Amino acid sequence: METLSKKILIAEDNTINQKVALLLLKKYSQHIDIADNGLVAVEKFRTQSYDLVLMDLHMPGMDGFEATMQIREIEQSENRAKKVKIFAMTASTLQDESERCYAVGMDGYISKPFSPAEVLAVFD
Repeated sequence: METLSKKILIAEDNTINQKVALLLLKKYSQHIDIADNGLVAVEKFRTQSYDLVLMDLHMPGMDGFEATMQIREIEQSENRAKKVKIFAMTASTLQDESERCYAVGMDGYISKPFSPAEVLAVFD
C-alpha cells in the first residue's frame, strides 16, 4: 500500500492506544495529529482541515459523541464544502452505542484494535 496524502486526527485519551494507532498509520500517512480528549480534537479541527477523524467515544472532559456534534456544528456554521469523515474507535459492540454514533453524525465505527486496512478502506 502506498502513502496517503490524507490528514488524519486521532482523538484518543489512552497514550498506549495513541501510540499503537500512530504506529499502525504513520507508514500510510505523514499527516497525523493526536488529540488526547474531545475538547482538544474540536480545537484542532477548528484551526485545521482533516480528511478523517478517528474518535474514541469515552474520553474525559468531552467525550467523542459531544466532540462529533461540535465538529458537525463547526462545519455547518463555517459552510465548509467538504464534510470530514468521522469514525468512532471503540471496543464496544453494543447496538445502542453504534446507533448513537450515527445519531450524532459519525460516518461509521472501527473496532479496537483496528488494522490499517480497516482505516484505509474508509478512503475507498
